Amino acid sequence: MSKHAYVTLMTGGDAYLPGVEALGQSLVATGTKIPRVVMVTPDVSAVARAVLKGQGWIIRSVEPIPAPADELLFKRFALSYVKLRVFQLLEYEKVVFLDADAIVIQNVDELFERPFFAAAPDFFMPDRFNSGVMVLDPDEAVFGALLASLGTLPSYDGGDQGVLNAHWPGWWTMPPEHRLPAAYNFHHFIYEFMQVHEGLKRAFLHEIKVVHFTVQKPWQSFTLTGGSKVWWENFYLAHPDKKSKFREELHRMQDGLFDRFVGLIE
Repeated sequence: MSKHAYVTLMTGGDAYLPGVEALGQSLVATGTKIPRVVMVTPDVSAVARAVLKGQGWIIRSVEPIPAPADELLFKRFALSYVKLRVFQLLEYEKVVFLDADAIVIQNVDELFERPFFAAAPDFFMPDRFNSGVMVLDPDEAVFGALLASLGTLPSYDGGDQGVLNAHWPGWWTMPPEHRLPAAYNFHHFIYEFMQVHEGLKRAFLHEIKVVHFTVQKPWQSFTLTGGSKVWWENFYLAHPDKKSKFREELHRMQDGLFDRFVGLIE
């Protein structure tokens, strides 16, 4: 049995099924042999579980964790605390957690060589980390400490990210190996911004490893914040029957609207 695993979370019903599918296919496309685990709460349907199992995911049923009474930046953050149960996956020595709205565009197996705890900076507050990509060592004691702190530790976004940053307030001052380069958790609108500016594209685009859809989710709405094409390319690996010239043109148009807007900025 592998001592390592990629882990994601699906909660709040089946709304994030396309995200998990695209994430899984993106990992497969990088050639990784490391197992993929999806934690699912009871509200995820048996159909969705069967779909993911058929695509190679290991299903781990977990119970929700109620959100404390913090002000939520987004309503969906109320469901995010169950992410803390990743620390209970004691059958693995080290995991790389990836949010279900991320895709991997280059192999990132080297992350398993990083020490616990490691994460990349958040775009909005670079001295805080974004919890969408994390290198963790499952540990029941850490889980217990985090659970006990809910409602006591402040959460600046009302979700798991704020609590985790409060738990590791010194992350920014840790040795360099604990700070992942931004390329491991790259916000999709910046990724698309680079596509428009040739200088940035030549200099940095080849470095990007993980694209994180922190604003709009491509499968949920018409995407105006970029990255539509690269996400759908990975989704179609799971559902090639849904790919069509019309859909491809639609995704190019979505990104093109963002590109034209960004092109006006001088």
